[in-house]
Amino acid sequence: MSESDAKHRLIGARISTTIVFLVNGIGIGAWAACLPALRQSLSLTDSALSLCLLAFSGGGLVGMPVAAWLVSRLGSQYATILLGLIFPITMVLPGFAATLPVLIFTALIFGMGKGFLDVAMNTFAAALQTAWRSSIMSSFHAAFSVGGLVGSISIGLMFVNGLSVLTALALLAIFSVAAIGACITLGLKVTIEERRESDTRAFAIPSPALFGIGLLCFLGLLMEGGMADWSGVYMTTVVKVSTAQAAMGYAAFSLMMVAGRVLGDWFVGVFGERASLLMGAISAASGFAISLGSPTFELSVFGFALVGLGASNLVPLLFSAASRTVGLPPATAIAMTASIGYAGFLIGPPLIGFASDHIGLRLALVSLFLSAVLIGTFGPRLLAVQAAIKPFKLNA
Repeated sequence: MSESDAKHRLIGARISTTIVFLVNGIGIGAWAACLPALRQSLSLTDSALSLCLLAFSGGGLVGMPVAAWLVSRLGSQYATILLGLIFPITMVLPGFAATLPVLIFTALIFGMGKGFLDVAMNTFAAALQTAWRSSIMSSFHAAFSVGGLVGSISIGLMFVNGLSVLTALALLAIFSVAAIGACITLGLKVTIEERRESDTRAFAIPSPALFGIGLLCFLGLLMEGGMADWSGVYMTTVVKVSTAQAAMGYAAFSLMMVAGRVLGDWFVGVFGERASLLMGAISAASGFAISLGSPTFELSVFGFALVGLGASNLVPLLFSAASRTVGLPPATAIAMTASIGYAGFLIGPPLIGFASDHIGLRLALVSLFLSAVLIGTFGPRLLAVQAAIKPFKLNA
């Protein structure tokens, strides 16, 4: 194969991988936008809804090791194709729920589908980044954020036009299957040699600085998960708007997440990592203060937009700092940080729901405001400890 042909295949693989991340984001955006409608139609309490979120999270935890086994057998590119086609099917299932037990079960299956695809697509993206010979991972995660925006807005528009949850999810699933099918033609099936680092430790005891970065990553992903699962419910129960209007809160958050990730590399280049982290945390904290302090539709949407802008590069900056840990391979350090951080995304939203039944959702979401404050307080200091080596870029 000529060098030109190989480059064209890599370009096709990058485009198709971007589409897979987009589809994944569409599923999560749709799920977040449908939660208020599911809560209303089934007359669920916040604690009952939290059980569904726990089921979704548990499904993801079950699905990830299964996907890792499948990737080791099929290779990440073929696993991504297979699991990318399964994911939209699982996305539709919550639309069939007429009772709480059925919703819990379907949320579990959907969570498994999400966990499946997360492992496969990120593994393939990492291999593609190695073959590309430059940092392109953040561009894929920007596509995920775009997908969240597309999914939430699409659901809101379909609700405005009177479509049911099941019909709306089914239409998005059909689009997603078609998109994954297009990926096969574009080049997702390209074979890429996947890197295996024989000297990389699977586990090590983190240093205090690395553990601290992991805890801040926990808080950052807690904010993202809390916004995904509770922003719509907050809009309907506290701000008192329709389910269609409620979707605009998460849409504003997702839109500004995309904008922040697109501009993130430039911003860090101008202001530096520590200042960028501090300003991001201030923006997120200010957004939560506005949304929770003045629960009107306009101010809440504006506040959630500020949260999205501020939170957009917090976790990438923390991952970048983790990769510079002395004495650990970058992949091991990032994996340890991600393991701690992902727990925030999984267990945080259900805990918010349980707290909401006792103190109200508005007060429960103050935990997200405090998370941003803690990141802004301790994050710059931890980045200073890790600042000896030049960071990798946030965007391709």
